[in-house]
Amino acid sequence: SFIDNLINNISQSPNNFRHSEPVKNFAMCLYFLGGKQVYEFIRLNLYGAIPCLSTLGELINNSGTAFNEAQFNFENLRQCHSDFGFCSEDTTGVIRKFEYDSKTDCFVGFATPVNRGVPLPRFYRANTFNDLKTIYDNNEIAGLLNVHMFQGIPTEENSARVPRPLLLSAYGVDNRITTINVLYRWMNIFQQCLKQNVRIIGFATDADGRYLSAMRLGSGFFASSFDLQLDANEHAFKINISTN
Repeated sequence: SFIDNLINNISQSPNNFRHSEPVKNFAMCLYFLGGKQVYEFIRLNLYGAIPCLSTLGELINNSGTAFNEAQFNFENLRQCHSDFGFCSEDTTGVIRKFEYDSKTDCFVGFATPVNRGVPLPRFYRANTFNDLKTIYDNNEIAGLLNVHMFQGIPTEENSARVPRPLLLSAYGVDNRITTINVLYRWMNIFQQCLKQNVRIIGFATDADGRYLSAMRLGSGFFASSFDLQLDANEHAFKINISTN
């Protein structure tokens, strides 16, 4: 238990601290939900109760929960055990900073470039200091974080159990997003989810004008685009529901 783990470590030096698997899982949850400052406050005031930050970083990297910036984790949709669901997208302000990600050998924290609305992962690579200086001088450090979530819909056989939400992707952005980029990105998410046998019912977001315009274009509600005929898609206006 947590108390037993604490008592066992009190008489040990920090190099000999040992933590059980439940304590390690608790430590990761505490860090995810409370952040670095909360984690350090508890660690410093409960000597030996939870791992240090360097050990915690190794636990996170080895747990399979670490994400790469701008990479969509569609393969994790299988964990939701749901064939239907909604996707949401929202942006929040963050402290501007960039750092080196040793896992991907890239720099993260800059505004992520997009191709037809889809963010490009592992974009900022630098082999020399001059390469990094060029990146820094010519690209904006992101002041916004764009987050994509998936929420599955309960099945009729297990209607009381709501599937847990899933983080699909997160990446830094600037405020230059366009309506067409939003719509292309949603179309890509829809198609990628279909490849995982998951049907997206709809997209949810806030009342930002660009998102609203994308919804109008997608639904044909007093708006249209000659190169985006979504009503002609084979999956439009129908959902195949299993009879099993």
